[in-house]
Amino acid sequence: MGADKVIVVDTSIFKEDAAAKTAAANKVAKEMGISEAELAQVEGYKAELTKHNAWDLPFMGYVNEDGYGYAYVPDQAIAPPNWDAHKAFKDLPDNVQTAFAIRMLFTHRDVDRYGANMFLHYDRGITVRFEGPGSNNY
Repeated sequence: MGADKVIVVDTSIFKEDAAAKTAAANKVAKEMGISEAELAQVEGYKAELTKHNAWDLPFMGYVNEDGYGYAYVPDQAIAPPNWDAHKAFKDLPDNVQTAFAIRMLFTHRDVDRYGANMFLHYDRGITVRFEGPGSNNY
């Protein structure tokens, strides 16, 4: 995976149900060589985020600094009492990290999509384009 890779997310998918969004994300991940076993590990990490109530943390490391752009803040994803969601993310195999970020592009809140976009850009050299209804082509 590298700089010549582009992921296009059709924003009309956001109105679909979770199964359709997951299927679209998994299709993109598989096109990038990610295996079924690696996709299964994404579910394991998602379960850990839920178990530790960490979905609101910058688990991929990137946050929007309220109008100042995005910042990499690897120490800001600690769920009480002391589970480090970002460290757990970084401990995943590279393809699982990538698959998880791709899943976030399709299935979660804007903040997760933006964090995933930044992760894929800075950590994987992948360009993400959002196209369709409501898109700012960011």
